[in-house]
Amino acid sequence: MKYILGGYYIISPLKRPQYMDQELIRETIYSASECLCDFHPVINVLWGSSKRSKKEYAQKLNIPESTYNELEKWVEEMFEVERFTYPQLFTTVELAKEFLCKFLSHLTDAKVIGIGLPEDLINEFIEYEETENRPVKNHYGIEKLLLNKTQIAVKDSKMLGYEVLGFENGNFHSYLCNSLEKDFKKHFGFALNENGFITSLEETIRYCDYSNDEELGTEPVLWLPWAIFEYK
Repeated sequence: MKYILGGYYIISPLKRPQYMDQELIRETIYSASECLCDFHPVINVLWGSSKRSKKEYAQKLNIPESTYNELEKWVEEMFEVERFTYPQLFTTVELAKEFLCKFLSHLTDAKVIGIGLPEDLINEFIEYEETENRPVKNHYGIEKLLLNKTQIAVKDSKMLGYEVLGFENGNFHSYLCNSLEKDFKKHFGFALNENGFITSLEETIRYCDYSNDEELGTEPVLWLPWAIFEYK
């Protein structure tokens, strides 16, 4: 199976919220959805916030002001050459590792992940975005990666499993945001692997088909099966 790159990201985990089923979902959650996990860096703070917000963000990351200023400059330079794109997307795994080691090595629970869409689903993704009046050629970095059919890096990686994700305005919703794990358990017999992700592509596709039923009332997105990789 070929997976086409949807970007590399640096994420910090979420402690399982009370609304999630504790028998189905692990206490520590890693996800490709910003609804659930913290993504680094938060580009909206770097570019559009007040000095006070930037100072608070540096404090949250536990870095001095000088390091924050260096971080902001680094991101700006990488954005200019399209190696880092909005929002929070690294175009290479090496770049994501460099950022993590340079600025956030003290965040011991942060991970570099890559997400990949099965190659035979690329056209479905692109066509859906086009019908929603979002011209992908002039839009988010993830769409450009998919159009170029860049394969995800597998060297020095561990495939964690799959996640049901729906793309909207540059970010992803997860099935977990909608407590769909309870529906999946009821209708299909749902269980996550030791990494906290869905084990097989076949399972994930069944969950996607279910999630795309408009009568469920989930976000109006196209739910697709994304493979999640972790990098050392």
